[in-house]
Amino acid sequence: MKKIVVLSKESELKTSFQDLESHYLCEVIAFNFDQSKVFKNLLQDDQVVLLLSIDDWSAFEDFYSVNKMQINGNVILVGSSNGLRNKKVEELCNIDRFIKGVINIDNPSYLQRPWFNLLINPQIESIDSEDLNEVGQSIEKIMAAAINELQRVKEIHEKLVPIREESFKGLTATSKFGAGESSGGEFFDVITTDNEVLLLLARSRSYLVSSIIMKQFDDLRGSTAFGDKKINEFISGLNVEIENSKIKEEKRKLDVLFIRMDLKKMKGRVWKSGNSELILNSNIIEENEFSIERGEKLIVLSSGLLDNSPGREIVRNIAITNVNKSRRELLDEVFYNLKKEKTGMFFTHDATMIVFEVSKNAIIQI
Repeated sequence: MKKIVVLSKESELKTSFQDLESHYLCEVIAFNFDQSKVFKNLLQDDQVVLLLSIDDWSAFEDFYSVNKMQINGNVILVGSSNGLRNKKVEELCNIDRFIKGVINIDNPSYLQRPWFNLLINPQIESIDSEDLNEVGQSIEKIMAAAINELQRVKEIHEKLVPIREESFKGLTATSKFGAGESSGGEFFDVITTDNEVLLLLARSRSYLVSSIIMKQFDDLRGSTAFGDKKINEFISGLNVEIENSKIKEEKRKLDVLFIRMDLKKMKGRVWKSGNSELILNSNIIEENEFSIERGEKLIVLSSGLLDNSPGREIVRNIAITNVNKSRRELLDEVFYNLKKEKTGMFFTHDATMIVFEVSKNAIIQI
């Protein structure tokens, strides 16, 4: 039986979709965002349809940023006309390919029927089970071999390239990576021109998804400028390619962080889908644009790093407390605390931390 899970801030949607049980073979389960830990198994069920209220955007964002990587079912946003005409909703729908649709609660319920005809009673093309099993066995063998090789690469990377440092016009980036046991993992790359720096930090559950991202990102290297349009096109193209791939739906989860830095004005623009964090000196960046002054640091904490023990809040506080130390000392302090909690050879999740710092002698255009 299909499950329809309805989440909201203050039970505002508790009865809105109960009548679906009269029209479809399904069970409607409603609860508040702050009860999500109790219903963790439902969030991980790939057969679940999740209806998420955005009437209280802050409550929705807090829930979704923390739980996105654990959600395997179809995600539908639900809100009023005014709530849906929100710039943040527009940006989320443009970037996040796991948002499968939007329901306007102000519309009559019969206009919602086509959604549920698709989501609850999907049409499935017939597949030859013999062919499918044969393909599945071949893929399993290939992936097992690839995972073994990648684990070896992770171990070598951890030992040989613990810290990476790059310098641009008036800006230095120092980073550290810790290998994790989970599949897919994290990676980041940087492209630079005379006037700009473009950082991509990505986390996936599949090595195939990671390879798609790296190939697409390599295609950007020939560009002379990285305007909003080009990055939006990259994100859209990436989503389409992953959507059209043969990768299982639950393996397509993706956290992406783009930062574009103008080296003349030291101004940054952010595209973010996931729960990585940006800290400018001691302040968490919530907006899509920011500026860095001479001598200031921008700290990037990946979602994988924050998912490791000792946890998001403690790691964030360690970074903020040590912001006045050198870039390397700051990185070492955070990773020292992560390693204290490590029980095996690797972390639980890949962990990436990057510290940007503007030179005290940098020439900044006003």
